[in-house]
Amino acid sequence: MYDFIASKKNINDSESSKILTPEIGDREELAQFRGALLTLFGEPDYKTSNAENAFQYTITATDNVQSSYEITVYQGPSGLAIAGNENEASVLNAAQFFVEYVKKARPADFDEKLVYEDTGYILEFGCKNGVCYYKESPQTTTTLKRNNIRLADLTPGQLNEINEIDFTKIKDPDDSWFWKEDLLNFSTIDFPLIRDLMRKDLSLVLGKPIGLDEVMQMGSDEGFDPEFSSETPEMALNALAEIWAWKTTAGKASQKRRLDCSSFAWTISRAVYGFYGGNLNRNHALANALYEEYKDRITSQEDTLRFFYALLELFKFKRLNE
Repeated sequence: MYDFIASKKNINDSESSKILTPEIGDREELAQFRGALLTLFGEPDYKTSNAENAFQYTITATDNVQSSYEITVYQGPSGLAIAGNENEASVLNAAQFFVEYVKKARPADFDEKLVYEDTGYILEFGCKNGVCYYKESPQTTTTLKRNNIRLADLTPGQLNEINEIDFTKIKDPDDSWFWKEDLLNFSTIDFPLIRDLMRKDLSLVLGKPIGLDEVMQMGSDEGFDPEFSSETPEMALNALAEIWAWKTTAGKASQKRRLDCSSFAWTISRAVYGFYGGNLNRNHALANALYEEYKDRITSQEDTLRFFYALLELFKFKRLNE
C-alpha cells in the first residue's frame, strides 16, 4: 500500500530512466489517465503543446513502513511513461501500484491540444463530466508541402503496366471473395489494380500465380504473422501489401524496414477499406497525410497508380522488377 503526493523535487537524471510503460487500452483511456492525474495531483510540473514532451509530474510514493520512492510520470516521444531508479526493485512496484491507483480515479474536466511537430498531426483529447475523448487529425497541406510529398509522375512503362496485368483466367474458387471483388462502388481507389500488381510481382517470386494460401505462408515465414478470412478482407489486403513490400522491393532486412512495410500496408488498407487505426511511425503519419490530401481527387486507374508510386517514394521502396 502506498500514499502518493506531487513533489517538485527533481530526480537525478543519472539515477532515473524509464521503468514502466502503463498499459492503456485505448486512446480514450489515455485521456482518462491524464484527467485522473489532474484530479489527484492538480496541474503538472510543466506542460507544453508538443505531443512528444507534453507534461511531467514528479511523484513521491510512501509505503506502509514509511519508505519513500520518487517517480516521474510524463508523456514523451514514446507516449505515456514512468521513470525512476531502475536499480531499486521497490520503485517499479510503487510505479505499478501508482498506475492502478490513477486508473481508478474519476477524471477532471480538461481539454488539451497537442501537435506532433515532425508530422504536423494534431492531437485533441480531454474529458467532460467523466466522459473522455481523443482525436487525431493531420495538418495535411502544410505537412506535405514541408516534406515535398505529392502524387507521383508516372513513366510510360508504369502507365503501360495497367494493361499488362491479367488474372481473369485464374478461377480462385476458394478466394473469390478477395481476388474477384472490385469494390468500385465502395472506394475511389482502384482496388483490383493495386491488388493485381502486387499479385503479379509475388507470382514472379514464386514462379506461379499465388493465392491467399501463399500470402499467408510467405507472411508467416517472414515473421509478419498474418491473420485474415473472408470476414476480414481488409486484413487479407494488409497481409498481401506487407509481404509484397518486404519481398519485392529493394532494401536490407531491418526492424525499421519491417515497420515501414507494415505502415505501407496499413495505408493501402485504409485507402481501400477506410480502416484507420493511427500511425505506426513518422512515415506512416506522412502516408496518411498524403491519403487525406488526395482521397477526393483519386478517381481513375492512373490516379490510383500515381498514389501507389507516391507511397513507394515516401517509404523509399523501389520495385525489384522495374
